[in-house]
Amino acid sequence: MNSSFAYLPPDKRKKIMLITDDIRVHSGVGGVGREIVLHTAQHFNWVNIGGAIKHPEAGKHLDLSIETNKQAGLTDSSVFIYPVDGYGNPDIIRQLIQIEKPDAIMLITDPRYFIWLFMMENEIRKQIPITYLNIWDDYPAPLYNKPYYEACDLLMGISKQTVNINKLVLGDKADKKIIKYIPHGLNHEIFKPLDKNNTELLEFKQKLFKGKEYDFTLLFNSRNIRRKQIPDTILAYRYFIDQLPIEKAKKCCLVLHTERVTEHGTDLNAVIELLCNDEKYNIIFTDTIFNLEQII
Repeated sequence: MNSSFAYLPPDKRKKIMLITDDIRVHSGVGGVGREIVLHTAQHFNWVNIGGAIKHPEAGKHLDLSIETNKQAGLTDSSVFIYPVDGYGNPDIIRQLIQIEKPDAIMLITDPRYFIWLFMMENEIRKQIPITYLNIWDDYPAPLYNKPYYEACDLLMGISKQTVNINKLVLGDKADKKIIKYIPHGLNHEIFKPLDKNNTELLEFKQKLFKGKEYDFTLLFNSRNIRRKQIPDTILAYRYFIDQLPIEKAKKCCLVLHTERVTEHGTDLNAVIELLCNDEKYNIIFTDTIFNLEQII
């Protein structure tokens, strides 16, 4: 991405107001937003309206420029964050547009979280464009999203199917929009194979597996919310284990990096007690994944 966005002096950069998850958190869209900011901070100035459920820092104004400089190899980035509950509201957005005077708004997440913003699109787009990095990965095309897509000036689909769906939903109005295919990328400085003899990796495995060796390990890494269907993953793991000879089964492990119990999801302790109450099913919960701090 750096090669596509050449360096500009800070006073020559456009300012983008990014409305998505707090780019410091480990959610999917938070991670996407963080990577976009880190790899374009030499070309744009960024203001993140950083959402979270009951955000503990709501109402603050934080400067992330120094940390961005360290991670992006810059000296003059401009990255600020306004933590908010949810994704904000019309009053907050009006106020911050007046304060920050952005050149564009960029949205990342499910359209249902931005209905309030789409309803004020006529007010916003008189001043600045609305851009939307979006995904919709299954047919039938969601025609009920038409007014939301119509409220945007630029639609960036992260899959070719999303691009097709954007066009199908908009119909003859698609020609009046800018619609681009912008696929997700992978940062190979973070996601890369490690030497199996790496000291930190060996220490991590020792702590996680308590000295036991496994031939086959599965990792589930996500929030415990209903749409993630973690019980289905546990049930599939059980079916897999049940097909193996007992000695091979004991050399397999499922690692769950998630909450054991949450009001937004499932009591996984109860699920495991019901489905996998046998020593041959090795299921481990962990709060830590190796080198997770590298992607903060």
